[in-house]
Amino acid sequence: MMSLELTVVAALLGGFAVWNCGMFAIIVLRALKRRSEIRLSAELQPQIREELVACLSGSGDRAKLKELCHRSRRDVADAMMSFNGTVAGGALDRLCEIAIELALVQDWCVEARAKDPIHRRPAFARLAFVCAYEPCRRLAGDLLMGALNDADPEVRFCAWRSLAQAGSITEIERLFGAALSQPLLIRILLTEELRRCAVQLCERAVILELQSRDNQRVLACLEMLVAWERAVPVPDVRFLIESGDRRIRIQALRLSPLVPLESADLNSIIRMLMNEDAETAAAAAAAVGRLRYAEALPELARCMRSKVPAVARAAAEAMAHMPPKGWATLEELSASPDPLTAGAAEEALERAQRRARVI
Repeated sequence: MMSLELTVVAALLGGFAVWNCGMFAIIVLRALKRRSEIRLSAELQPQIREELVACLSGSGDRAKLKELCHRSRRDVADAMMSFNGTVAGGALDRLCEIAIELALVQDWCVEARAKDPIHRRPAFARLAFVCAYEPCRRLAGDLLMGALNDADPEVRFCAWRSLAQAGSITEIERLFGAALSQPLLIRILLTEELRRCAVQLCERAVILELQSRDNQRVLACLEMLVAWERAVPVPDVRFLIESGDRRIRIQALRLSPLVPLESADLNSIIRMLMNEDAETAAAAAAAVGRLRYAEALPELARCMRSKVPAVARAAAEAMAHMPPKGWATLEELSASPDPLTAGAAEEALERAQRRARVI
């Protein structure tokens, strides 16, 4: 009995030793393979980049590129991605033509369908780069639209970015609507991509979102409009300025200098100067300053006497943007017996005069 048990133990130990040796051998082989790939990349990357630069200038040898691609498709793809953000127009079109000719786009489409997000991420990142070129978009088909709802956030962002760069206005409107329900970080990353379509989006999609009963979507839409920092045709902002949600009021006030305003809109902004909420009043003062609406100087002067430092300083800064009447009012208020009012007026006037001297 004892000999049988010893035999079993010896067999198990032997099997464990064989398994360990096998795992060690696999690790060593992978390390050697990786080292070989690194050496190959170091050798090929300069040649690939040189050929790509020549092709982008219209004088390259695509046969040489095909040969290099045969040696390492991954290195050619990596070298192409290194041009992301540095080429545009005709040069980008030529780069995308090369990617199609070498069948790299087809490879990326296959990899984009992988179940593992680790494989999908680089594939979608590469597709997002080349799909600004219409033939690449046709090869990708519905992959990008389907990826808008991918479980992996990085894959979703690549799909959104690609559609924002080259999608139709219908696709971009859908993208804009989807972005509003995403976390703030995703919206920030997409803001720059969607900026170029701001006017088209304001024709329909933005108006519909601002009329939504979902305050969170309205707020997200306003935040994106403010972040664009460009004039947009959004009418009737007074309804947003007078919203019962203070967050919407504040963002609408920040947006107001960027949209066409009617007298009713301006009156709503002036009323907000006297709002009990300090942040709302400060945002209204900042909006009046950017608009240089001198008719609001009496209300700004009343804000200067506020016991809230942020409101007094915002009102003073607004008046500093409206010389000469605003500066004259600040000079008068700098003599106020209230130290907060006098200090805010002096500081704002000094900054304005310093800016004027620099200009």
